[in-house]
Amino acid sequence: MPRLLPALTLSLLLCATVSSAADKETRTVAKGKLGKRIVEWAKSAEAAGFSGVVFAAKKGTVIAAVGVGSADLEGERPNTPATRFEIASATKQFTAAAVMILVDKKKIDLDASISTYLPGVPANCKSITVRHLLQHTSGIPGTNSEGSGTDLARVLPGFLKGGPKHKPGTHWEYWNQGYALLTEIVARTAGQSYVDVCKAALFRPCGMKASGFTGDTPPKGASVAIGRSSDGPSRSAYEHPYGGYGFQYRGMGGAVTTAWDLWRWHNALSGKLLSKRARRELFKPGLNDYALGWFVKESKGRLVQSHGGGVRGFICDVRRYPKQDACVFVLCNNDAAPLGVVAQGVEQLLFGEKLTVSLPRPADPKDVAALSGTYRDAGGNVLKVGLEGKTLEATLTWTGGQVTYLVVSRKGRALKISDGSDTYDLSLGALAKGKASSLSFGKTRYSRAAD
Repeated sequence: MPRLLPALTLSLLLCATVSSAADKETRTVAKGKLGKRIVEWAKSAEAAGFSGVVFAAKKGTVIAAVGVGSADLEGERPNTPATRFEIASATKQFTAAAVMILVDKKKIDLDASISTYLPGVPANCKSITVRHLLQHTSGIPGTNSEGSGTDLARVLPGFLKGGPKHKPGTHWEYWNQGYALLTEIVARTAGQSYVDVCKAALFRPCGMKASGFTGDTPPKGASVAIGRSSDGPSRSAYEHPYGGYGFQYRGMGGAVTTAWDLWRWHNALSGKLLSKRARRELFKPGLNDYALGWFVKESKGRLVQSHGGGVRGFICDVRRYPKQDACVFVLCNNDAAPLGVVAQGVEQLLFGEKLTVSLPRPADPKDVAALSGTYRDAGGNVLKVGLEGKTLEATLTWTGGQVTYLVVSRKGRALKISDGSDTYDLSLGALAKGKASSLSFGKTRYSRAAD
């Protein structure tokens, strides 16, 4: 008969095991030459303002996991792969999965009217379905965002004011508050709060012990990132960015997690967390390549399931490649950092491609003086250049949308700018009093507007 250990000894051994596992996740992983290249790329991004975590895995193996910069403002606590970050709009993937858990249980019908689950829905909105909210095709404009707190009756009139501007299902427009309404549908059908559903039905089964939401109390000793903001005061990952976790933010943002927990989430999405039917629905793209809480599209011959997020102090990029059983996570606690360039570089390295993106160098004060300002072309399209964090940004706005580029280099009058996927040429016109009189992007010339 085996000798039983005293209860205190057994308890200490269990604590030591848990502590050892947690400590392991703080360490840098660099598997082989590929892992070292990704780690080096991540570390080189610090000079461009990146502070956070880069994580890459393929075929069940973690290739690289590294923290860059500091978790605090003083530079005393380094970021590690176990540091906790808020992931803003990437939270939508959890909201969508919570809905699909309840679809599997036959408590929610994706194609039922939202009025089936929510009281007080006006007659002109009863054609909006649960699926429409998930896919941003409700027809409600994205500007319908006024309302906060936890009282549905108070916020519903403002959220649904005026009804759909387009027939539901025919027009894509990103509407955050649709995800807030989904959290109420989840809560009413599950009989417990949205937060509790996520923790019990998603985080716990996936082993995501470090995951939670803004407003939670972090465990003692946990590494929690402080977000550096270019538009407002810094904040902890657990601090509410909008005063509370009511309908102003719930479900559209607010999840707090680590890169390692996202790895567990990635694996669970390929496993038995959801039925095969639910997984198909979750990742079936609709208008604008948007599925249920994920963008899903082919890129350079790869199927990519992704979602980004940005909120005061925090930005992130979450990418999955199901056919290659691969993933890339970039979590950042500096919302002015070149996130897209970092993530795209990691993706290209992971798949053995040539780097087509360049990390921006810290802006030279002379470049800031010469380039900053607003420029317009003959058609009235606007190109605005200005300092963002440590780097120069060039934002092009036209009738159909907006794209932001980072100025990555300058040699004489020739500039290189990057949108996070590729690099392009931009050239300066003549200088007048140290300022560029014009910029040429391709065949289009943008003249400096009067100050």
